[in-house]
Amino acid sequence: MIRHVSAPQQEALWWIQQRSSYKDLYNLTWRMSVGSLDVPALDRAWQAIVDRYEVLRTALVHQDGTVWQDIHAQVTVALNVMKWPQEAQDSVLPGRDLLDEVAKHIHKTPFDLGKASLARLSLVTVGEFSELLLTAHHAVLDGWSMRQVVRDLAEVYHAELAQSGSANIVEPPVQFAEYAARARKAVSDGSWQEGTDYWVRTLSGVESTTVMPDRVRPQHVPGTPGAVVRHSLSSKASDGVAALTDRGGMTPFACYLAAMYTVLGLGGVRERLAVGVGVANRFSERDAACVGYLTNVVIATGELLAGDTLDDVVGRARDDFWGSLPYQQVPFSLVHSAMSVEDRNRLGATPSVLLTYHGKLGAGVLLGERETELKASPNTSAVNHITLGVFEEPEATVIEAGYDTSRFDETTVRTLLADLEQVLEAGVRAEVPISTLRVRSRTTTNLATQTDVVDKVQTSSIAEREEGLRGSVHDIWCETLRLPQAEMGSDFFAVGGHSLQVFVLFAKVQEVAGRQIDMMDWLDTPTLGKLIQLTEQSVAIDQPIAHSVLLRQGEQNEPHLHLIHPAGGADQATYKDLANALPEGWRVTMSPDGDQETLEGMADHHRENLGAGRMPDVIGGWSLGGLIGYVMAIRMRDSGATPPLLLLIDPPAPDGSSATEAHRELDSFIYTILRAVDAPALIPTELLLSPGDTEHGLSVLEALVNAAGSSMSIDVLRERFDAIRRHWTAVGEYVSDEPVNVPSVLVAAELPEEAVAHWKSLLGPDMVLMEVDADHYAAVKDPFAARIAEAVVALLEGRVG
Repeated sequence: MIRHVSAPQQEALWWIQQRSSYKDLYNLTWRMSVGSLDVPALDRAWQAIVDRYEVLRTALVHQDGTVWQDIHAQVTVALNVMKWPQEAQDSVLPGRDLLDEVAKHIHKTPFDLGKASLARLSLVTVGEFSELLLTAHHAVLDGWSMRQVVRDLAEVYHAELAQSGSANIVEPPVQFAEYAARARKAVSDGSWQEGTDYWVRTLSGVESTTVMPDRVRPQHVPGTPGAVVRHSLSSKASDGVAALTDRGGMTPFACYLAAMYTVLGLGGVRERLAVGVGVANRFSERDAACVGYLTNVVIATGELLAGDTLDDVVGRARDDFWGSLPYQQVPFSLVHSAMSVEDRNRLGATPSVLLTYHGKLGAGVLLGERETELKASPNTSAVNHITLGVFEEPEATVIEAGYDTSRFDETTVRTLLADLEQVLEAGVRAEVPISTLRVRSRTTTNLATQTDVVDKVQTSSIAEREEGLRGSVHDIWCETLRLPQAEMGSDFFAVGGHSLQVFVLFAKVQEVAGRQIDMMDWLDTPTLGKLIQLTEQSVAIDQPIAHSVLLRQGEQNEPHLHLIHPAGGADQATYKDLANALPEGWRVTMSPDGDQETLEGMADHHRENLGAGRMPDVIGGWSLGGLIGYVMAIRMRDSGATPPLLLLIDPPAPDGSSATEAHRELDSFIYTILRAVDAPALIPTELLLSPGDTEHGLSVLEALVNAAGSSMSIDVLRERFDAIRRHWTAVGEYVSDEPVNVPSVLVAAELPEEAVAHWKSLLGPDMVLMEVDADHYAAVKDPFAARIAEAVVALLEGRVG
């Protein structure tokens, strides 16, 4: 590994990423429609491309206040492969596309900047449709470089397809480290000082210009939620661009920049107009051949003058931009830091509106038997208020607009695009007065510096709540959901809550209240007001607290069933059918997961959660929960206590046969979660991920779960994966032949015969075997839950009798 200086642009992006809560902020994805491809050949080709370019083997590290490039001699990568049958599309919510959902989550999976490679390649197939996604952090590749990487990938792929191992890894004429060294030298020796001075003078007094937002939002750190829309320009607009370029020797880019000036000016801004422009920053043959992050952002300024025609505005846009050409290589981060505080505040840290002319950069590349077709960017975050990219595609010119969804509605952005189109259409006629054009967009300046007004959350009387129990429940609710305030009628799930958070919420509320609260009653109306009501009612009842969650209140002196969570934890629906199927009066509780590493530790944790009150009549659970129930019975008997009855629903046998191989853990977890949310059709038929790339797999799983209509964030999935991996490890390490001889019900759904026989030897002659014609995940649901409830009641009545 060689440590090398970073380019100023790279260092600026590193610092921004540290501050942003959107870690995909500078992810760049080319999403390409492709034909049938040979996976092994494509995998070898991708490794060859990473071997060719140092920047694809680079990590960015921070040491002593400086960001460095760590360039590795060898980085092993793998093609990510995901495949589903066409039937999987039928399992997603109406109006959603499985390829779209997966692409968005592949894109937004963050890179660890300190770990190479900062690029990945994914092949996604649904039925007959395949897409190839090249995703890289912008600090290592820009759009120009993405194009070169795709071209090289196609070349090497065809060579590998013809003969495995035949690809010739040619050293590129220049590596990015050379550019980074030149850029650092230009900073230190003053080579860029003239350019810096030019921009400081040019931008003095210039204010950020933007479209009037639908909502004003604070932006103390960079990055906001975002979305993308694509707009194909009318043929008349394309004709207008062609006419403008023919009449005045203009470039297409100057036409688009002038059209943006016109819309911003006619929309209400009378001062100088500021538009960020993405430039390739490649002024030599060596730079043109360099794969890396060379692009820069410059601020183009213009204005509308009295008597202007559209041709006048285009001409000035061309001349002014060409006049800045010698200084466009100076990184914007250096320019910004050299400006006065007042000018920095007026302009903002990033331009509000950014325009990039890509031309034919995204044109198809022959890969396999057909050319690639660039599709809409799957961006889900935004750096600027609005980012416009112009692509010259075979059928039409396409403007791709990324925008900040916290500020703008989609209709506002589409209005801007329609206005741009209308202005360009006017270019067909010579010398069209600007004063005759009309736009619907409203524009403004100074949003980068004004005190942002946050929409105030309207709250009920609880906003001025009294100190005490109500206030505590409100605070726990807001803490769990990460909300500043909440209304009494707020629905837990409607405001972003998910099933696993329910147990966190109830555990904290019960700890504060010192009483158990009926969760099943709350689930009928899962609002803050209902939770406060139930909490206050529970306090009025003289019932000691236990550290378990109450699924059903029951009656005093009636039977009590205590359940243990399965692997990965439980949500509120896991045992709902079983709790409802038990006779009226039965009390049902469940203890939450701890952080223990062994089954013995987990069993002791759940015993402690039972408290010092009356022992439950029945203990058990589904899957891991049943196995823990068995271990609890052993620990109770060894301590001199009489174990209660056991309910074991399809539990793994304690024979070590359930150990999960480490490299299969993620696959098994994806399978488990998709079965748990009743979306088995979304289980991939093929899933190959880069070794150790757990985050990528969890992001894809998040896409599948949400596409199926369940709400589960990647943070929740990550926590659940860590828990289930801990549980699987404990199960695999636990072996026992110790009998407990406790009256029990063993429910067998997918248990092998050997496992059933092993359980018979452990539970003794009073074990009741119930075989159900169901898979593992359906065994605890209706109609089987009703049968299980009947068996438990019969078993308990037999023991009492």
